[in-house]
Amino acid sequence: GKFRNDSVHKFRINCRPQFPARTYITSSYFTQRNYLPVTSYYAVKDLDTNEFVIDFDETYTKLSSDNQGNYFDLYMNGLEPERYYKILVKTKLKGSTLVLDDNYYFKVVNTL
Repeated sequence: GKFRNDSVHKFRINCRPQFPARTYITSSYFTQRNYLPVTSYYAVKDLDTNEFVIDFDETYTKLSSDNQGNYFDLYMNGLEPERYYKILVKTKLKGSTLVLDDNYYFKVVNTL
């Protein structure tokens, strides 16, 4: 997507089990809300320089959650306009640390 440099955007993180347990129900399993563990964090990477603009931090980049799932708010005025950025999510599951990269890119555009 494209976002204006003077905006604040709420990014929603949708998650589901890779191999859900087999159950016999009348509704879709994928309409249920799933949440990442509380030890989940986000990072923003600049694709031009390949450096982290916002790195994983256990205090400031922790994912929030509400009744719709996990999310985080990102202020676009802290990012360089007319550049592409990538979002990464780090989580700890069953004793191992995973960095999830779903190739989600966005661009910050100038407002005049």
